[in-house]
Amino acid sequence: IIFILNLFLVINFISCIKDNNSDNPTSTQLNIINSVNEFDSRIAKVVTLAFCHATWCSKCAAQRPEVEGLISDSELQSVFFCEVDYEKNGNIVSKYEVFGFPTILLIKDGQVKHTLVGSNNKKADIKQLLKSL
Repeated sequence: IIFILNLFLVINFISCIKDNNSDNPTSTQLNIINSVNEFDSRIAKVVTLAFCHATWCSKCAAQRPEVEGLISDSELQSVFFCEVDYEKNGNIVSKYEVFGFPTILLIKDGQVKHTLVGSNNKKADIKQLLKSL
């Protein structure tokens, strides 16, 4: 009986881990961009927040919670939130003249309106800029 109970606990533990690591995006995850064509088409007719980062960048990791904290904000439902990984999409970074990491591009109808560089950008400040667009 102890063996069966332990087996049951192990199976439940494994299923919890699997659920928490799901590949399905949630309402608090950024959309991943895979090409410059995809990026340009997605930003063409909407307000967009593009989080440009490098996976090895500690300042990018520090800025991420402020950006992701905006995704579920009901006042920003019409904003397209995405991330651009420098190592996978250097062509986007070059095209939009991103020179440092992290960089947040605030875009309206395909045109960059604000560029925020560094890890000191607060959620409230970013929200105000997005609402102004």
